[in-house]
Amino acid sequence: MATVFEFLFKYKMFLFEKGKIVLESPVPAWLIPGVAVVLALGVYWLSRTRRGSVLEVFDPTAAQPRHTPLWVPVLLRSAVLAAILFMLLQPTLVVSTLSPRENIVAVLVDDSKSMTLRDVGEGTRLDAVKRLLSAEERGFLEALEQRFQTRLFSFAGENHPLKSAADLKAEGKRTSVEAALQGVLREFSSAPLVSVVLISDGADNSSANLGSVLDEYRSQKVTISSVGVGQTSIDRDIEIVQASAPGTVLPDSVTQAVVSLKSTGFGGREVRVEVRESGKLVNAKQVRLEGGDEPQVVDLDMIPKGRGVKSYTISVVPQDGEAITVNNTQRLLLNVEDTQPKILYLEGTPRWEFKFIRQALQKDRNLQLVTLLRTSGNKFYRQGVESEDNLASGFPASREELFQYKALIIGSIEASFFTKDQAQMIADFVSQRGGGFMMLGGKSSFDAGNYRDTVIADLLPVVLGDRQPDSSYTPEPTKLELTSYGQNHPITRLDTDETQNASRWNSLPEIGNFNWISRTKPGATVLARGKGSKGPILLAAQRFGRGRALAFTGDSSWRWRMEMPSTDNSHHIFWRQTMRWLVSSAPDQVSLDLGDGVYHEGDAVRVGIDVNDPAFRGINDADVNVSILSPSGKTSAFPVKWSGQKDGLYLGAFRPEEKGVYEVKAIATGRDGGQIGEARQYLVVGDSNQEFFGAGQNQNLLTHVASQTGGKYYTLSEARQIPEELVYQERPNSVPQYLSLWDMPILFLIICGGLTAEWLLRRRGGLA
Repeated sequence: MATVFEFLFKYKMFLFEKGKIVLESPVPAWLIPGVAVVLALGVYWLSRTRRGSVLEVFDPTAAQPRHTPLWVPVLLRSAVLAAILFMLLQPTLVVSTLSPRENIVAVLVDDSKSMTLRDVGEGTRLDAVKRLLSAEERGFLEALEQRFQTRLFSFAGENHPLKSAADLKAEGKRTSVEAALQGVLREFSSAPLVSVVLISDGADNSSANLGSVLDEYRSQKVTISSVGVGQTSIDRDIEIVQASAPGTVLPDSVTQAVVSLKSTGFGGREVRVEVRESGKLVNAKQVRLEGGDEPQVVDLDMIPKGRGVKSYTISVVPQDGEAITVNNTQRLLLNVEDTQPKILYLEGTPRWEFKFIRQALQKDRNLQLVTLLRTSGNKFYRQGVESEDNLASGFPASREELFQYKALIIGSIEASFFTKDQAQMIADFVSQRGGGFMMLGGKSSFDAGNYRDTVIADLLPVVLGDRQPDSSYTPEPTKLELTSYGQNHPITRLDTDETQNASRWNSLPEIGNFNWISRTKPGATVLARGKGSKGPILLAAQRFGRGRALAFTGDSSWRWRMEMPSTDNSHHIFWRQTMRWLVSSAPDQVSLDLGDGVYHEGDAVRVGIDVNDPAFRGINDADVNVSILSPSGKTSAFPVKWSGQKDGLYLGAFRPEEKGVYEVKAIATGRDGGQIGEARQYLVVGDSNQEFFGAGQNQNLLTHVASQTGGKYYTLSEARQIPEELVYQERPNSVPQYLSLWDMPILFLIICGGLTAEWLLRRRGGLA
């Protein structure tokens, strides 16, 4: 297409984009429209026949003469006359041209590990770049050096002067386009830099503030021409895009690793995904790959034993013909804390469900259950309290009293029991404090407890109001059946083996009573229904603000204990896992955020610390000290300060110097010198294979970098156009160049083509 354009219009397309067309004829510009109108009218008059609207065409074989619409010859003659008129006006293309060798162009060449991939012809990406820059093919660099002062650099994390392409090794452990471009601006801060040529696959994994760097380029009017290397996607590859899990868990908790897989060329193939703890296989799953652009999500169970930091490896068994195998593995760290988070369970009346849930949770040494049972009026029976003063007046009346718990369970108790302030406090407990909330089925729960149109109803993952209160509680037995989501949820994992888990749920007795719920809110997940696909919702969950909410509409799960053999512990497992799930995301007053906890050599670790008072209001004037214990046992500290982004959020960063597991500890102290709290998290630093994740050419990034600075994206085969196109820029030392357009081939083609077409038309009619 570009070659055809240049043939027709004499010059390349980019010159028309950069320049402007002027008319050098001495004829005043205002005469041109008048001449055009006169010519058009003249052509129309000359083309008219006695019929006035058609041109009669003679055909001896036809009974009647054929007619050609008048506009056809008018159009042909008008086009010819317009082309002649345009030539007479002496059109000229004016473009700005940089003075030879008075300006600097920096060439940045990607020298990272991803350049070793073999997806460019028969060699690697680096081989293709070396050919472009080689002495044998001097076309590219030679053309640049003829027009500019050319400086050559290699980059991965930092820039290095490059004498020749032979010095490129592709050993860089990470790619930072941001750092490379910033380095060029520093290098030529006081020199006439006009452009940067960026040669890369765009596999950037270290740029966080690229936008601000591009802003600097725009302000200094320095363009970036990007040259993309490699295929935009690897033909045959399986990649673990991400693997995540809760940072801190309780011992013996069913914890899920959420794994995002992406594959090309293996769609429909079944692969084995494995989880190993310190090299030991702890779980595996057969997964059928979907292929396509969107990652598929796989959940794998882990049950950490004992206290301390646990290291897990998630991997896909490599397949024959796979282009890259190092991206089949990701690491995870779990901080297993042997703590006792507090749970408050409020029940409105004595019942079997209360008794058996309490029994199930009492046997879990990692949960501290506090129960509040209304016996009559405003009298309560308390169990699990730490002192006589705890909950002495019944349900908490202040945020400080309620927010010491990490989860709240409300059983069969009417909505009118709570004051307006208490109801709002419960909503804040979930949304602001980040606590877990659960409502149990019963005669005074959900619609039967008149919770519709209350702030507590807003927390619930289900929609209330489908039934009247007196008919919403249903004394009908129903079988609990897991949905597809429920089959893989930590709450419902009675067995780590999927087949055995399904079998155990099928063997459980029916639930005798439940609250009829048929709809969930947008974003909520149904984990179990009553028997049948359109059965009532029995178990549903959702996120609400910072916390979690769960609805269990049955009130007779105790049957799972009473009607099963004494050796069956399904009831205990279900309720322990439910409570552990509720408390797992609830933060302490002081909490640490280290991202996913897995880093590579050279990474900067960004640390976030949330500091709150007992009512979970952010504290901005705390004294926060952070210490780091390295794998070699060296202890160091680094400063953090209030972010200004959010109340109670303190930010800092450090760059680890060793491989291995680091312990990060934060201690927050108030203005009065009293300790607010402390938090501890772990991170691991390993060999960097990040260059092989998302290893396809990131054409979107390279195009964005170029377009944001007024530059252009080129393929490797188009790169030789760059030296010529870079010359045409408007800078203080540029000079205008005048390119005549009157002799463009397209004008002669219009004249010759128009006249020939009209002659053929007339000849066909016997008029030639």
